[in-house]
Amino acid sequence: MYKPPGRISAGMSCPITIRFTAQTIDDIDDVFPILTETGPVNIPLICTSKKAICECINPIIDFEKVIFGEDCTKTLTIINRGALQTEISIKSAKGLDILSKTEVASQMVNQVKNEQQSEQEEKVRIDQQQDLYQQNLIQSLSQLKFSKVYKIKGYSELHIPIKYLPNQIGTFDLPLMLYFENYLHSPPINIIIKGECIQVPIYVEKPIYDFEICLLNHIYREKIIFYNRSQNAMKTQIVAPKETKQFFQFNPLLGYIQGNSKFEVWVKMNADKDLLTFCSKYLDKQTGFLDIPFKLIGADQVMPVPFTIRTRMTINTVQITPGKINFGKLYEGTASRMALTCENLSELPQEILFYPLPKEISVELDLIPIKLLPKEKFQTNLIYRSTKIPGVNSRKDEGYLKCKIITGTIATKDIKIPYSCDIHKCPLEFSAMKIDIPATQVDEVFQSTLQIKNSTNKAILFEFFLPKFEICGLKLSPMVQKIQSEESVEIHLEFFSFFKKLTAFTLDELAQKYDNDPNFNFQLRMKIKREQQEEERKKNENQNQTDDENTNKNNKKQTNTQKESKKDNNKKLSKAQLQAQEEEQKRLEELEKQKEEQQILKKQQVEQNFNMEEELAKLGGKLLEFNKEQPNHNQQYTWLIPCYFKHTDMPDASKFLTFIEINTVTVNKSLLLDKTIIDFGEIAVGIREIKELLITNNSDQIADIRTELLPLFSGFSVINALRPINPFKTRNIVVQFQPHEDKPFEEILKIKCKTTCVSAKLIGKGVRPEVKLIPENGLLNIGGVILGEKAEKTFKVLNVSNFSIKFKVTSISHGIYNKNGSKVFSFIPSEVQIEAHKEIEIKLIFQPDRISEQFFELVSIDVPNQKDEKKLFIYGSCYPRQSYITHYKPILQLPQSNSLPAKIESAFDQLKILDEETIFSPKNTRILLEFTKPKIKEVNVFQTSNNDKQEEIEGENNNNNEDNNNEETMFLRKLIIGNSKIYSDPKLEKPCNYEVIMPKDDKNNYFLCDNPKGTVTAGNEAILLFRLKPPQMDNLISNIEALQGLGQWREIKAELKLSGGYLNQGQTDLWQFDVILRAYINQI
Repeated sequence: MYKPPGRISAGMSCPITIRFTAQTIDDIDDVFPILTETGPVNIPLICTSKKAICECINPIIDFEKVIFGEDCTKTLTIINRGALQTEISIKSAKGLDILSKTEVASQMVNQVKNEQQSEQEEKVRIDQQQDLYQQNLIQSLSQLKFSKVYKIKGYSELHIPIKYLPNQIGTFDLPLMLYFENYLHSPPINIIIKGECIQVPIYVEKPIYDFEICLLNHIYREKIIFYNRSQNAMKTQIVAPKETKQFFQFNPLLGYIQGNSKFEVWVKMNADKDLLTFCSKYLDKQTGFLDIPFKLIGADQVMPVPFTIRTRMTINTVQITPGKINFGKLYEGTASRMALTCENLSELPQEILFYPLPKEISVELDLIPIKLLPKEKFQTNLIYRSTKIPGVNSRKDEGYLKCKIITGTIATKDIKIPYSCDIHKCPLEFSAMKIDIPATQVDEVFQSTLQIKNSTNKAILFEFFLPKFEICGLKLSPMVQKIQSEESVEIHLEFFSFFKKLTAFTLDELAQKYDNDPNFNFQLRMKIKREQQEEERKKNENQNQTDDENTNKNNKKQTNTQKESKKDNNKKLSKAQLQAQEEEQKRLEELEKQKEEQQILKKQQVEQNFNMEEELAKLGGKLLEFNKEQPNHNQQYTWLIPCYFKHTDMPDASKFLTFIEINTVTVNKSLLLDKTIIDFGEIAVGIREIKELLITNNSDQIADIRTELLPLFSGFSVINALRPINPFKTRNIVVQFQPHEDKPFEEILKIKCKTTCVSAKLIGKGVRPEVKLIPENGLLNIGGVILGEKAEKTFKVLNVSNFSIKFKVTSISHGIYNKNGSKVFSFIPSEVQIEAHKEIEIKLIFQPDRISEQFFELVSIDVPNQKDEKKLFIYGSCYPRQSYITHYKPILQLPQSNSLPAKIESAFDQLKILDEETIFSPKNTRILLEFTKPKIKEVNVFQTSNNDKQEEIEGENNNNNEDNNNEETMFLRKLIIGNSKIYSDPKLEKPCNYEVIMPKDDKNNYFLCDNPKGTVTAGNEAILLFRLKPPQMDNLISNIEALQGLGQWREIKAELKLSGGYLNQGQTDLWQFDVILRAYINQI
């Protein structure tokens, strides 16, 4: 409202009073119109309401670089240019609430997570970008501290403090939004808070320095390294808890760390037993660790550098039981085992070393020293092996076993364990009390022997007890033996290599097997025998008492009645009875199932409770198994075989006991042979036979093979060099068999490497080759040959051996050669090989170039190392014409080489040749046949008794037998008339005729010819027999000694005519001879 002013003079002013009454909160922006004579005048009329108009002076807050562990505060300045007070809210860039009015930013993290969880429950699918934004928001807000809501008065400034507490190394950039209550006049303002957290200048190399487990009463040192990242030097000091001052020392405790450098501090810890008492508040009773906190303070670094020293105290004690070792009573050469338990009471691993060990004592394990883990309890065995001292039958050995306990490289401790043993001489002396069988492949057999001697003056009976063969693979033979005084026996040991497994039911199964086998159970075998005898007896009685026909009829009737009764019973059964039977069957089936389930449960319990080591120990065995179910799987068994013995005159209760230790090793097949038996068959003595054996290395390591030496006279030998075999490669071994005598040979070839042994059986038989000659008597007469012709004969050589042989015809002795020095006899073939049980025919050619009867040769069928030397005597003659005559000189047996001329030179005496040629020429017409002079009988002129006469008669009878044998040589003379065969042209062959004309002046007929006339065909010979027929003497004259031997020589001349046959030019058909028969005739 206003009052108009009216008229205004020129140069004058007039006030106008306007009264404004506010009725709305809106601003008024209008004009006040005034109309004047000169025109309208608009005076602006503005009226505004109270409001807040806010502005942000620094919308970007940059904390820059802040050290980790420190904080930084910046202010956000807001100016309110309006008169109205307003409320300011800080929210996320998307307008979400981030804090309540009383919460700080560090407490907001859990609230945001809860909101996320609620959103995840409401919304299953959330955008991936929103998740990343929320994660960044939570991470950034966790490092800031500020309030969410503020109030700003009109016409004033508001400073909002924002504190940066970095908890993560790195940069952050957080966009936020300022919201005002009077948002119509103050729109939201975007602000950005950013900064970077950097590491502290000084830091430690490791937050925890672990001394690990320390021995009490020892001093330990460790180096601690601090680093300075900044470029400025900083003063530092280590602050330790007051309880640790006497146990921990730092050198240096105070110092300077140069810029971009490191600072080394050595700490020394005295692990005294009081450390656990004074620092008990730092002790974790469950784990036993001491975690003692320390810190390094820097002059220009607000946040200290903490570090912790961790340790655990222990002792170096090993408890060994028993404290005194008594090995008991032992025989010389035997051993005793005592269990020794070592328990490590320390938290550190320790080693136990028995050194020096007495020569009689050894530790069973090969792993020396014995290593014990913390709190480990370990059991080993000490073995005392007694030795023999000549002249001492019993003694007591006492001493101390020195033991050294080593705790790493920190400490050692020596202790002494006393031991004692009573040693006596054993009545039985064993060649070895411990037998180590080398590593043997599966399916191989190792053989050895053991000698046992009775050193007493009484007989001793001993017996071995072995576990079942399926468990140990060992065999001893004999198991029971009686040894007389001062005698010895040889025990044969065999080890069959195979993988053995002792289960919970192995012993029961083997017991059933052996108990039900009559071959092993003597009582069962006798029972079966008695039952068989009883059955036979009953059968014999039934056959005698009953008839077959009656029994058959009765059986038929019974079967018919049974069938009828069954039908009646089936008819009588009702439904209820059938149901009852079915229910009963079901009940029985359920009971059987329950029994089977119970048996299965029992078996499972037995298997769970089964301890193989304990069961093996009961059997005297111990197993070490390595690399199970792998190619290099191996089992190492140690067996203690008990041997009970007693004197035969003592009761069974007074038996003694000793043990034999046998160690076996079974390994997988790494060396494979292509054959395990090499049979050479029958080989001639002295002949070499070679066979090849292929060996394959089936392992992944190089096998350096070697063989055991074969016996010198075994006949077998390996002739090639043995070289290493690469993995999965094959090499050959060449085996030679050369028998030196005719007998069977058998040896075992053992091939070894570092890890295994394989064997092959070598079999061969040495035989001497043997041949058979045909003719069997070894005499081959070629007969006569015409000069310039040749004769052929054959003889056979039969190989009676089981193998092929090679022979040659060699000359032992011979007669004369040809004039040109060449041999008279030739053999085709002279050297040849014959297969087993075959024969070969050898052709003999007789080709002389001179007239002689001295053609002969003694040859040998030369077979190397033959059983019996076979000889053949060949002889023949050469004559000037087809028909010939010669003296009868029979060869009845094979002549010896020394009875023949050893050699006749080729340059033969020409005079002798001429003489021999004239013998068989027509110039020689005289043949002399002289009968030997009879021997004079001795006659006793003295009187003899009847007994002497009887002896003389017996002697005369024997002499008469000898005279009958010599009758042919005394009273018979023979000539041979032969007809040679012409091999060049058989058509030229002609028969020859002979005739003997006895003289007529032989009135007494002293000389007779049996076959005076005949014909001889080509290739044949006839014998002319001349007989002497002396006159009989009177018995009275024959007994007179003075008249014995009185007589005279008588001779006659018979005429022999030889004609026919092939004649050379200039030869006459008729060939006449004067046969002079001369003999001494006893006649008065």
